[in-house]
Amino acid sequence: MLTRIIMCMIVYVMFIIIQPALETFDFSKGFNEENVRSWSDEYIMPNYDMTKITQVNSEQTQDVTYTLGEPFEEDGSVTLDSEYQGTFHVYDDPGVFRMVLTNDGSVTGVYTNSDDVSVGQMNFEGLDRLKVEEIYGEPVSTISKGMQRLVVENDEYDVFDLEDSYVYFFYDLHENDEVSGMLVIDKDELDVNNVLYNNPDAEEYEQMNWYMLNAARIEYGLEPLEIDGEVSAVAKSHSTDMAEREYFDHDSPEGSTLKDRVEDADIRYRLAGENIATGHTSPIFSHHSLMNSLDHRVNILNADYTHIGLGVDYSDEDVPYYTENFIER
Repeated sequence: MLTRIIMCMIVYVMFIIIQPALETFDFSKGFNEENVRSWSDEYIMPNYDMTKITQVNSEQTQDVTYTLGEPFEEDGSVTLDSEYQGTFHVYDDPGVFRMVLTNDGSVTGVYTNSDDVSVGQMNFEGLDRLKVEEIYGEPVSTISKGMQRLVVENDEYDVFDLEDSYVYFFYDLHENDEVSGMLVIDKDELDVNNVLYNNPDAEEYEQMNWYMLNAARIEYGLEPLEIDGEVSAVAKSHSTDMAEREYFDHDSPEGSTLKDRVEDADIRYRLAGENIATGHTSPIFSHHSLMNSLDHRVNILNADYTHIGLGVDYSDEDVPYYTENFIER
């Protein structure tokens, strides 16, 4: 009986731990020392030279600094649920926007679009894609999320494995690949139910989207947009329609357009525009993707707009649909 139990445990370990790891090994390159070492460095025990990061960033003076693992004291910031285990605390201070992820009273992650915010010794002041890769080496192509390996190869950002955490650098493809945002996240925060989407209430993502969009406008010297409840209802209805009927388009299958939806709601406006996105696990990723699309970027950075309506909804498979409706009153 004991032998059978031990054998079952061995099989379980092989299935849960060894089998997912072996899936990342490229056997087409051969089972040789160089290939095994390269695979081990990326998937088993990454070993980045942290002194390079210290050397590059130690002389820079940042306005706000956080350290993963440090205690976090409640201070009246806006709290929002996240796709991770922890909760974001949002600080929409002009020029130093950041969202601090906390769990059990400790800092477990930070997102910022400001080069005046540091996480430990990391910030993105003066960095572009080439400089990032000079400092951090080769980005990883996958990350661990519970028992899954998720592909993170993307032109819009790079991800680096720093032993206990991941750091994402988001690039602005229309500003010579300059870094426009940074997300540092404790690896334990990604261990959520072994699913791709761990969605909070849609209202949490709508509010997060609003903060991020206005933070981007402020970085470009533009006025923030005021949330309009009527316009948000229009945006929400479109996200819900796309999620329920599983299509992705500015026009409904019956041909209803943004103009139709806004005017059907008796909303007065001078100018209107719409951004939509789907599939992104949070507004952090949808926002940077929209900023890298010229057709959507012009809406986010249009100085004429005065109000914004935001709607998020999820399909039966939990796929998020995001709608941003811009209005000039």
